[in-house]
Parts: sequence; C-alpha cells; structure tokens
Amino acid sequence: MTHYRLYYAPGACSLAAHIALEEIRRAGLADYATTRLLLPSGDQRRPEFLALNPRGHVPVLRYRLDGQEGVLTENLAILQFLASRHPQARLLPAEPARAAQAWEWLSWLATDVHAHAFMQVFYPARYAQDPGAQAAVESSGRALLKRDWSDLESRLPEQVLEADFSVGRFSVVDAYLIVFYRWAKRYGFAPEHQYPRWTALTQRTLARDSVRQAFADEGVNLDDPLPARPAPTPFREHAA
Repeated sequence: MTHYRLYYAPGACSLAAHIALEEIRRAGLADYATTRLLLPSGDQRRPEFLALNPRGHVPVLRYRLDGQEGVLTENLAILQFLASRHPQARLLPAEPARAAQAWEWLSWLATDVHAHAFMQVFYPARYAQDPGAQAAVESSGRALLKRDWSDLESRLPEQVLEADFSVGRFSVVDAYLIVFYRWAKRYGFAPEHQYPRWTALTQRTLARDSVRQAFADEGVNLDDPLPARPAPTPFREHAA
C-alpha cells in the first residue's frame, strides 16, 4: 500500500492536500502521516525541512510507491498526483470537460487569488519598504480579492445552493475553496453575508467527515482569529 507523509502548516493552503489524503484514507486506498510546521516559529527554515523543499514553503508530500521514495512540493502537483494515483477516491472528475473545468478552478485559485492577490494582503512588506506604500499594497490586494470573490460567486453553479459541489460531485476544488473561504473570513471579507453560493458550498464541504477530520487534526476552524503578522522572509509561506 502506498504511504504518504504530508508536511503542513495549520490552516495554510496545505489543508487542501490534507483533506485529499483523508478522503483517500477513508476510502481504504492508502495511509498517511503528517508533520506539522509552525511557520511563526520558523520551522520552514530548519535545515531538515529545507532539504525537502529549498523554497521553504508548504505543502510538501513525501511518498513511497513501489519501493521508490519521492518528494513533491507544489500544491497543484500534489493534488494532481493524489487524484491520478487513486482514481477510486474520485478527487477529480473522470469526464474530460468536467476535469478541465476543475483544473480551470485550481489554476485560477493558485495563481490569481493566492499568489497574486492574497500575497499582497499577507505580506505587503515584501513589495515595499515604506509603511505608506505597504498600506497601498495591502489595499490593492484587498481590492483584487473583492473582485475575485465576486468572480468566484458568479462562477459557481446555482445548484450549489441546494445540493451540488463546484464541478458536480465533491472534488479537490472544493477542498481548495474552503481554504480560501476561511482566509476570507479571517481577513474581514465576511463572505457569509455577501456570497450565498460560496457559503452554501462551504457548509456542504465542511459537513464531510474527511474535511471535519482534517480541520480537527490541524486544530483550525472557520472562525479562528487572525494572528499577528509575522516578519517577512525570503520564502513564500504563510500561516493564514
């Protein structure tokens, strides 16, 4: 049986991979273990972690497959690997058009929303040294996110208000979307008051046993308070 070890930070984007692994475990397809990194404590800069990922960010997935060991670092690569390795878990749609739609979601979330807009809000000091300029960077990031949230709400099918998920049945897209919903709440966007489709989808996702277990294992919930902002580092990591 394939065995995995996920290196994660509580509530970070690695939560999506954690949910995917829990889906796989509950389907009886593979087992996994986890290693928690506390980013404010600098765990991501320890030599033993940098040996796995010199970029110093999560998630990292170590796997043992057919007697061979390997390491994957990027969230989308990890989600694709898990979905393709365990098709019985149905982490991505099997139908080509639906699968392409799922990758459209995942690519947009990882680039425009996470790497572009949210990073300006998480770490404005990485973009400017002057405090006034940093405030402008964060304001720009927030404006981009408000645009993204409206786009996200309009992209979700109306069926999510009643029974559906983002691309039909549950997938890693929904595991990723709940990460962003949690971040949106923590950073004051109040999605529960503005985005009914996204909120309905989030509640349906949170009702899954795998999602509740991953949240419990990481010690996070949708209403966690925002922590103090850590000092900027050369690495792209965060504890959102």
